[in-house]
Amino acid sequence: MDGLRSGLFLIFLAGYCAAGDTTNSRLPDENITAGHELRKQLLKNYDKVVVPATSKKRVPMKVNTVFNSVELNYESSHMIIYAWLKVTWIDDRLTWNPNDYDQVNYITFEHFEIWHPDLMAYNNIEANTIVDGNTRSIVFNTGDVLWVQPVQYRIYCRADMTHWPYDTQTGMLKIGSWVYSTNSINMTDTAHEIEIHSPQSEWQILRISSEKITKLYSCCPNDPYSHVEYNITVHRNSNTYHPVVFVPALCTALLNLLVFWLSLDDYRYKLIISLFNALIVVVVLQILYSKIPLILSTVPLISLYYTYSLALIVLTAIISVVVKNMTIIRKPLSKPISSIVQSKFMEFLAMEVNEPSSSNRIQNEDKEIDLQYIEFNKRQIFAKIIDKICFIIFSIIYVILLSRFVF
Repeated sequence: MDGLRSGLFLIFLAGYCAAGDTTNSRLPDENITAGHELRKQLLKNYDKVVVPATSKKRVPMKVNTVFNSVELNYESSHMIIYAWLKVTWIDDRLTWNPNDYDQVNYITFEHFEIWHPDLMAYNNIEANTIVDGNTRSIVFNTGDVLWVQPVQYRIYCRADMTHWPYDTQTGMLKIGSWVYSTNSINMTDTAHEIEIHSPQSEWQILRISSEKITKLYSCCPNDPYSHVEYNITVHRNSNTYHPVVFVPALCTALLNLLVFWLSLDDYRYKLIISLFNALIVVVVLQILYSKIPLILSTVPLISLYYTYSLALIVLTAIISVVVKNMTIIRKPLSKPISSIVQSKFMEFLAMEVNEPSSSNRIQNEDKEIDLQYIEFNKRQIFAKIIDKICFIIFSIIYVILLSRFVF
């Protein structure tokens, strides 16, 4: 009897504990329980590999790509695109009546639990990169499925650096199904959006155009495939380049023109300014080529400007030396040049031939010395004429170079 009583007590205690566990395990939210039952029913006999299409009905699918930011790699000529891939389609196997499941209108599924379209970038250089892994999908009671996936694409983009740093680059992205043709999937709507997440990026998305393309391939002549082509145009934010590129361009031009306004006796200072100016140009060229790869097929116009500017600086130094030597030699000027010096052209340049004064003539009784003085004066005037003409010519050249290659 004692053993029987002990056994009954243990059975009663076990039943009480089991009832207590059942009571404690009951979830406070009935919707979660309904969702659990709904998941079990929807995934029962569900084949995630088979496309939800029939011989009479294709899967209607909408593709919307949200572009967040774009980067460019010059050395490899790659455009890196960060975007969200928003895809919606209808899966008739994932429908239910909300009244049967406590008004549950939608439910989430892991990526590996249900069928997903195999959308890929056809022209992606590397494997299609998923930024944060495969995200979950939202399934509504009508069978509509919403899948938003952060992606990263790397496509080929031939960089045209002619107008650097005001350059505009364009790349093409092709997104479509890798396996399923239009016999199974019907892209009813293809759109795009721009949602900037990094406003401080070097590149700004200027415009995007999208177009649906249907094409036949040699491997499957009876199965046309559809894809979406996005033409992405980006523009560089060039504000940060002004202090490094454009300010030195103006300074070097002004310094080089200043040389022609210095006195002929200051030719040493002219050479020093030209040397200092050349050093500035060489340093700027080094900075430019550190930012611009030399493997590009196009040469930036700003680099051509600094190259031509260096040549003009060297030419200015040569002219300064030649003009100075011209004033110290004793050989008389030729008659055409002497007539030019004494012509009205000098009045246009606000110059006059300074004849020696009467006192000088009295003091310089030697006629030969007087003639040498006049000849020296003519050479000084001729040298100033050359400086003024060179200043005008170089000013025109710099205006053309700055307007063509810089601004």
